[in-house]
Amino acid sequence: MKRKLKTLFFLITIALIGIVALQVYWSVNAYRVTKTKFDADVDIAMQNAMDDCKKDYFDSVRVVLVKRFSDTSLFKFRIDTLHEQDTVHKQLSIYITDADTTKQIGVFYRPSPFHLTSNQYDYYRAMVKTKKPSMVQVLVEASFYMPFLRQTLMGILSVDDLKDHWAETQAFLKTHSNIPHDTIFARHMEKQYGIYALPPNYEQADSIKLRHYLCEELNKLHLNPAFNFRFSPNHTTPNKLTSTYSETNEYTYKYFGFVPLDMSGRPFFARATFGKAQFTVLYKIMAPLLLTLLLILFTIYCFNYIIRLVIHQKKLGELKDDFINNMTHELKTPIATISVAIEGLQNFNALNDAEKTRRYLQTSRTELLKLDNLVTKVLNIAAFENKDVDLIKEEINVDEMMSELISANKLKVNKKIEITYLNRDDIKTIYADRLHFGNVLNNIIDNAIKYSKEPVKVDIFVFKEGGNILFSVKDNGIGIPQDQIKLIFDKFHRIPTGNVHNVKGTGLGLSYARYIAIAHGGTISVKSETNNGSEFIVSIPLKNG
Repeated sequence: MKRKLKTLFFLITIALIGIVALQVYWSVNAYRVTKTKFDADVDIAMQNAMDDCKKDYFDSVRVVLVKRFSDTSLFKFRIDTLHEQDTVHKQLSIYITDADTTKQIGVFYRPSPFHLTSNQYDYYRAMVKTKKPSMVQVLVEASFYMPFLRQTLMGILSVDDLKDHWAETQAFLKTHSNIPHDTIFARHMEKQYGIYALPPNYEQADSIKLRHYLCEELNKLHLNPAFNFRFSPNHTTPNKLTSTYSETNEYTYKYFGFVPLDMSGRPFFARATFGKAQFTVLYKIMAPLLLTLLLILFTIYCFNYIIRLVIHQKKLGELKDDFINNMTHELKTPIATISVAIEGLQNFNALNDAEKTRRYLQTSRTELLKLDNLVTKVLNIAAFENKDVDLIKEEINVDEMMSELISANKLKVNKKIEITYLNRDDIKTIYADRLHFGNVLNNIIDNAIKYSKEPVKVDIFVFKEGGNILFSVKDNGIGIPQDQIKLIFDKFHRIPTGNVHNVKGTGLGLSYARYIAIAHGGTISVKSETNNGSEFIVSIPLKNG
């Protein structure tokens, strides 16, 4: 049996380790897959944030261009048709001049007429998100797709801005006569006075804007990780991605100020880093991880339950064997005694001797009573477990019941016994089943006598505590080991004493006593120390007490 149990425990352990290992393997791989998806998602969010900044940039440029060129006090637009006979693809020539003819744009910048077909004009007009777009709106929209037109418009605005600083411009030109005027305008004057001039703190402002758009894109992906944002004019070296660290690719940012993309000069570089990505990844897989943990705990509980059940069944098997052995001894003794008595009556002419006949019959009667008590005890415990016992409760005089029990126990043993009884609170009656509750107290007193050496001293106290009546039976016996106290009320359990039991019994008395106490709505407890005696306390509710 032990070998089979060891094999079972080994197989269960292997199965449990396999299940846990499989779940851990699945969890690790789920984390890796989710982490890979997280890395891809945050990079997509960064790309979308850059697109948002680009759109924001173009929208702002569009608004400024339309507003400035729509000012008829500054600029004048004129369209000529080159080939009137071409009614399908008319060639349009667009002229932009100063509204004030005394101030010619051509002093610094002489743009040639811009040509496009009527189909192109209609195409770009359809792209403007208004019902009736003006010519300025159409040309501004076309400038985003036609570099020459964009350069023309930006050049006109640059010259217009320089008019307000013409004196400074002339002085700069005189001191830098060796430098081409176009270079001077592009690198110096226009960046200082024109539309290429950048506002103060533009780097911080664009960093905040890009960070804002990145947060919005992360929220759309249901991600809310903490991140650091790198926004600088220099490249940054990417770090190696780990299970706890993540970062986006580095993206070029040119969408600052009012600068066309092909003339923006030195760009900035943006990158987002996530130093504690594991928290977001774990949050994304929290539900499956919790289910996995619950499954592991449930599996451990099931295996533990199986092991405990097997151990319990093994223990029941051992208790059954002990019970059969004890019952065999308990039954054989009275049967053998009765057989000897009958044989004496038959073979030793005891029938002619009235004294011998009486003594043999009394011995047989005593042994039959032992058999009857033994069978009754077994039947009672079985009937009680099957809930077939009906308690017949009645008013019982406490002192009379205890007096009968004490007298009966003194007569049935050949020991020097001293039993003291004290009803501390002078309780008159209790409401209980006379037979079964009497058996409970009788079993306890009987054990106190059997497991005590001479001289036996038993103290019985009856008293109130709360709404209960307590019966305390204290002896000077051998006591109960601490590791056995919780087991003595189990059915068939007997305290192990090796292969020899000096005191015979079935292991049913205390189990029966507990059942009856509980059936009365009470409890039974024990206090004991080895070689210092034991104290059993039975408590049941009072009624009219």
